[in-house]
Amino acid sequence: MSAADRRSLLRGAVRDYQGEWTPRMVRDLYRARAYDAPKRTTAREDLATLHKQGLLVLDDTDPGRRCYRLNHAHGGQS
Repeated sequence: MSAADRRSLLRGAVRDYQGEWTPRMVRDLYRARAYDAPKRTTAREDLATLHKQGLLVLDDTDPGRRCYRLNHAHGGQS
């Protein structure tokens, strides 16, 4: 699965499930879709990419935990 394919999969999942997203959740999603054992770094980079594109907002209020949420102001489009 290419990076573009992974991010497209994640983008659709984010729109379907508008709760919080963590690297662990992303890794679980990729494994469920046969993307074999993605690294935590890959999940973080993919979340950061969607954040840079405006689809997600970063919630870093807890210094020990980073999560992202759908950016409703963005309208969920990219």
